[in-house]
Amino acid sequence: MKLSRLLVAGALVASIGATAAFASYNKGFKYYSKYVFRTSHIKSTQILGKLGIQTAEQLKPLLKDNAKGLIDKLNKAGYKKAAKGIEKIVKKHKLKDLEDFFMGVLNGKIPASCG
Repeated sequence: MKLSRLLVAGALVASIGATAAFASYNKGFKYYSKYVFRTSHIKSTQILGKLGIQTAEQLKPLLKDNAKGLIDKLNKAGYKKAAKGIEKIVKKHKLKDLEDFFMGVLNGKIPASCG
């Protein structure tokens, strides 16, 4: 009896934790869609590919200091509208959400609409 309650409680806690982990990815997707994809029509996979970002170790330094490195690289690559969208996300929302979204894309969780 107690074991079954512990198992049910453990499953419930695990599902809540998983939902919270996906929440920031979903917010990051929402912000990316609104501020970057709608204005520049550049998919997240295209940005990561054009900038040569294939791993989390390559992405994390670009997101330091309010994503200054990422914004600079986007401007140099000619993606000025995308860079402005990233700036808006950083100013208005959480950079962590955008980071979780990009990490999800790097890990294969590519959204259909702006993948």
